Amino acid sequence: MSKVTTPNALQLVLFELEDRSQSHLIALYDLAPRYVFASRDGGRSAETAPAKGNFVASIKREFAYRGSTFNLTIQPARLTRVVTRDQGAAQADSPTEIEYEVFPAEREQVVEHVVRRLAMDRSRLSLGGENRDKVQMRFTLYEIQRELRAVGHTLSIRDIRESLTILARSRIIIAKPGDGAKKGRGANLLESTAFPVLAIRSRPDLVGDEGSDEETHLQFNPLVSSAIRNLEFKPVSYQWLMRLKSPVSRWLYNRLSAEYDYSGADAPGDLGVKAMTLSADEIIKNSGMNVWSRRRDTLRAVSSAVDALVEEGILTSVEKLYDKIGARIEGITYVMLPSAKFLAQVRKAQAVERANAA
Repeated sequence: MSKVTTPNALQLVLFELEDRSQSHLIALYDLAPRYVFASRDGGRSAETAPAKGNFVASIKREFAYRGSTFNLTIQPARLTRVVTRDQGAAQADSPTEIEYEVFPAEREQVVEHVVRRLAMDRSRLSLGGENRDKVQMRFTLYEIQRELRAVGHTLSIRDIRESLTILARSRIIIAKPGDGAKKGRGANLLESTAFPVLAIRSRPDLVGDEGSDEETHLQFNPLVSSAIRNLEFKPVSYQWLMRLKSPVSRWLYNRLSAEYDYSGADAPGDLGVKAMTLSADEIIKNSGMNVWSRRRDTLRAVSSAVDALVEEGILTSVEKLYDKIGARIEGITYVMLPSAKFLAQVRKAQAVERANAA
C-alpha cells in the first residue's frame, strides 16, 4: 500500500529545498547509464537512421550499484521532422514529413537535471492518478531556458521542447537478474520513460522562442515518484553537477555521493576517512561513456573526468595506479580521496535525511 494518502502529502513538502545550490539524488535511477553519449560535439542528441527492419535496435548495458548487478535497456524515441526536398526547377520544393529515432544524450541529461531542480521549488509538485500516487509538476519552457542560462547552458526553446519530447518517448528498462531458476528472469524495477506523461500547451499566436511561456505538464516515472513519496532521496550539490563539463564527471560525483559512507570522524578530511577506489574499466562500464578506437584515448578521457573532480574541489587528490604491459598502459586504478568540502556536503545530506525521516 502506498504511504501517500492525501494530495498535500508531507513528502512533497520535504522534497522542496529553498537552497538553490542543492539538488536531490535518486541513487539507483541517477546512477543507471541512461544516456547515449554518441558524439563529442557538446551533447547533441544521438540521432540514428532506422535500420533495415525500420527500427533502431535498443542499447543494452549492465551496471553495478551497491554490490548488485542490474541490466539496463534503452529504447530510442521516435520523432518527426518536416524537410523540404528539391524536385527540380519545374516544380516548387515540397515539404515532406520524415521519421527518425534518437537516444537521449548529454543535452537531455542536463535538461532532466534542471527539471528536477525546478521540481524542488515550493508548491511545484502535486499528486495525481486514481490512487494519488503519481507525482507531477507544471512549469514553462521559459523557466527551463532561464535556469539553463543561469547555470551556464544555452538552449533554444525549440531544443528544450525536443529534449523533453525525447525524454518522454525514450523508454528505459531497469531489471535485476533473477537469482537462479526459481526466480526466473527477474522482475523489472522500471519500465517507463523519464516522463511518461508530457503535455506542452501550444499557443498558436506565438511561434519559435516567442512561445517560451507555454505551460508544460509532466509526470515523473514510477521509480522517481516512489522515491519522492518514500523519502528515498538525498541532497547533493546542484552547483557542482552543473559546473562539471563532462557527463562522466557528473556520474562520478553522483557515484561518490550515493555510495560514500562518511565514517563519522570528528573533523572533515580526518585520516580515518577511506578513499574510494575505482578502475577505469568500472567507470567506463557503469557510466555509459564513449569508448574510443584507441585504448589510450579512452583512458585519457576517463582520467580527464576524474581530474575534473579535483579541480572542482570535490576530491583532495587522486592516485593513479597504472597497469602496464611494457610501455603500454592497459588500465588505470583511481584511488580518490574526498575533500573536506565534499565531506561537509555528505554530512549535510545525512542530517536532512534524518530530519525527513523524523
